Amino acid sequence: MYLLRSLFLSFLVCLFGFSFQQMAHAKTVDYPAPSINFKSAFSFTNQTTQATDITQLSQLRGKVVYVDFWASWCVPCRRSFPWMNQMQAKYADDLVILAINLDQDPKLAEAFLAKLPANFHIEYNPSGDIAKAYDVIGMPSSYVIDKTGQVRLTHVGFFKAKQTQYEQSIVALINEVPSL
Repeated sequence: MYLLRSLFLSFLVCLFGFSFQQMAHAKTVDYPAPSINFKSAFSFTNQTTQATDITQLSQLRGKVVYVDFWASWCVPCRRSFPWMNQMQAKYADDLVILAINLDQDPKLAEAFLAKLPANFHIEYNPSGDIAKAYDVIGMPSSYVIDKTGQVRLTHVGFFKAKQTQYEQSIVALINEVPSL
């Protein structure tokens, strides 16, 4: 029921644009990231590490993680994918982008990805349990997790005019030295 309510609200926001400006601002937070167990393991390789099969979010400690919840019907999601591809390529050694699809029918997500390929990990979560753990309220919803596993920034929506702000937030966390 939670997922249906969230998806319906997201649909209305995307369709009519009401209160999206209010929801779209970035919010600074500081709480432990809810765990994610990946249904499909993926490899993470960079210049300083060997390929590692990733099955849990906690294995990405030491990297900045950008978790993005999306759906095939979401117009702002279509705008965010090229940007996420750019960020993953530009900061590949320090950033991992995880996009979690909430479509009930995987074929809808596959059609979306055929038009807008992702150069980052896609996780499918039609049950919405991961979205519920993150308290997703709209599409897309993004959570920037620091190197220690703390959610430090969230934002709902994706606006081209805010791309520089989104990137600056990621870079600030990449440059941050975690305290012991």
